[in-house]
Amino acid sequence: MQKEWDVISILRHYRHDLLNHIQLINGYLAMGKVEKVQSLIDELVRQSKNESQLSNLNLNQFAKEVLTFNWEAHSFHLKFEVLSKADDWSYWEEMIVSFFRELMSLFDEYTKFGEDQNVFLMINDIEEKVLEIDFQGSLCVDKDWHRKITRLEQAYGQQIDEIEWNESECYVRFCVERVNQRKYAEGSYTQP
Repeated sequence: MQKEWDVISILRHYRHDLLNHIQLINGYLAMGKVEKVQSLIDELVRQSKNESQLSNLNLNQFAKEVLTFNWEAHSFHLKFEVLSKADDWSYWEEMIVSFFRELMSLFDEYTKFGEDQNVFLMINDIEEKVLEIDFQGSLCVDKDWHRKITRLEQAYGQQIDEIEWNESECYVRFCVERVNQRKYAEGSYTQP
């Protein structure tokens, strides 16, 4: 389901998003809604800072997946924030990408379509390297969901600090640095 994005496609989508925001700003200015303009500009600045911080973590594949996520067909919208001291996360990228893809795929599979659904991703390395993923929407929780979420917990049990879900939300706290570094360094860490 992962699309390979070439540079031209990325620039086309990014330019399209930017032009949409500029048109909104022009529309609000024409209507004299200065507060809306300021709010939109503040959001664009916040988004740009988060994109910059994400790019500085040396997680190139993960950054590409997060930044292009909403350009693909999903049953929910992804928002993210980065709180970082600009640490290098590259050592854990393979595990992070694998976990992210598996969890997002699970949400895609069990999310009810046609409703307002969001996933908020917090990337934080202030005290420890942690991903917090918070789904808000409607999930079709059944036996198959339970089986798959249990499998995810087992596969990443060393990293998952907390996981809670019900039919309207799912929260996962994923501590990156807990992988057995010796096994990982020796190349014996395998993807679940």
